[in-house]
Amino acid sequence: MMDAQSSFLFDPNDAQSNETLDEINAGLLQRAGSVPQFKDRVFIFGEGQPGAGVAVVGESPGAPDIDTGRPFMGPAGEMLNRILSAIGLDRNDCYLTNAVKIISSGDEITPDVLVFFTPYLHRELAVVRPRVVIAFGNTPTRALLNTKRPISQMRGDFHDYRGMKLMPTFNPAYLLRDPTKKREVWEDMKKVRAFLASP
Repeated sequence: MMDAQSSFLFDPNDAQSNETLDEINAGLLQRAGSVPQFKDRVFIFGEGQPGAGVAVVGESPGAPDIDTGRPFMGPAGEMLNRILSAIGLDRNDCYLTNAVKIISSGDEITPDVLVFFTPYLHRELAVVRPRVVIAFGNTPTRALLNTKRPISQMRGDFHDYRGMKLMPTFNPAYLLRDPTKKREVWEDMKKVRAFLASP
């Protein structure tokens, strides 16, 4: 089995994973156990099945996720459900995960933390192989596309991610703070809907 750093060393666009999601999560927990800053932290892993047509990637789990151990719960999760429903999707039909797997606030997601988690995110998506990845917020967009451009510049257009389409847009939690951005998210989601409806 390839380690987290080398899993896409040779040909990332054609990478076919022989791993399972459980194996990836177990490997992450094992490695995190030797990193002091991750000890005694709550980890929330992805939810859904390989082969889901859409993968939703957020920034990091929030406090409402602790009770259920599931991503995208609480008010931000309810906002996500409304966004998906607006384009005819149900969260149960999607694969839901976060770029960073520990409960954290935005200022805790340092470059080092992102470097630790990003290889596991790539491996997750190699197993799921969705048609479309929706990257909600700066953190997953920067991790997946290796960019420093802000979400305000990246959103609205599809980007190629290892042979998959990736649409960056604003995070549901951000929409709770700034509802004026809902219109832009709706425009982004209409493009996702149109792509999913195409052959």
